[in-house]
Amino acid sequence: MLKATIDEAGAAASLRRWMAGSSTVKGLENEARMTKTEFIYFPIWYFKIKQADKELIKIQPASPSPIPGIKSLIIPAGDFRFYGPEDVANPSIKEPSVLYSSAVEWLKNESVDTTGVSQSSLVHIPIYVFHYNFGDSPYIAIVDGSSGKVMAAEFPSKQELPYLIVGGGAAIIFFLEGMSMDFPQVLVAYLITAFFVVIAAVYVAEKV
Repeated sequence: MLKATIDEAGAAASLRRWMAGSSTVKGLENEARMTKTEFIYFPIWYFKIKQADKELIKIQPASPSPIPGIKSLIIPAGDFRFYGPEDVANPSIKEPSVLYSSAVEWLKNESVDTTGVSQSSLVHIPIYVFHYNFGDSPYIAIVDGSSGKVMAAEFPSKQELPYLIVGGGAAIIFFLEGMSMDFPQVLVAYLITAFFVVIAAVYVAEKV
């Protein structure tokens, strides 16, 4: 099992930082309403594979998983511990349902030479599952309990239409100016247009 190095408060802080990032809708970190938080140990198949002069780490889910990016998680081997008697009745530990043979087949489908597998283990990784609402829509975000990495398949993202309008409008204006003016008048027109385009872009970035 992989030890959790981040508590729920730390995971929530990682989620808020992600919500405030550039890929999500503006104000998500303040307007998202948390409805439920779960902590679980999710099962994965952990493979060490020797290829030429290097060693690869590959991960396959050991349970049906809607978690995006789970295969790219970095697992710090130094934080492993053995499954013990105290874990038997732990309701946070999710039972595996994907066979080892199935995980190996998935590796083959990813063009991995499985003859080089030097180590394979069933590992449970700690994750926090945050349920939240934004507007009238529910969303789920996963936070890795060992690294703080946030994973979400769907989330309120920035609207692309305002950016497309600004960019498309600017392209049309520049084209018309270039077709109807001579140098140096067109250079002055370009500078004036660019000034207003920058203002429009900043406005959109602040509002969207």
